[in-house]
Amino acid sequence: MAEIGGKRRVLLVILTLSLALLLVGIVRWRAEQEPAPLLTVVLSMRDYTFNGDNPTFSFHVGDRVRFVVKNDETTPIRHNFAIPELNVPCDRELGPGEIRHVILTLSRPGTYEYRCCTHRGMAGKLVITER
Repeated sequence: MAEIGGKRRVLLVILTLSLALLLVGIVRWRAEQEPAPLLTVVLSMRDYTFNGDNPTFSFHVGDRVRFVVKNDETTPIRHNFAIPELNVPCDRELGPGEIRHVILTLSRPGTYEYRCCTHRGMAGKLVITER
């Protein structure tokens, strides 16, 4: 009889540990499934630059980024926005006061150019690194 009670205890311990490991696995899996927080980058297009000096932005693989791109010209100059290597094409030109939103999940490391397709030299860089 004592042997049967000991086997039950061992089975109960094994079952409890298995359930605990399963729970830990589920929690980790869920954490990996959660999208990264959305980072926002505001780009003001004015005087043939982005933000006055065409800055370089640094991100990590997996980052989710919303680019808020606004034509802040006070004259009728039109601009647009593209990141060709990340499949963000030139869209229609934006007139003064118009805004374009682009949301990306950055999936591979590298250095990529963002630019205005209308004005040569109006460009900056995105540097994406592994975590």
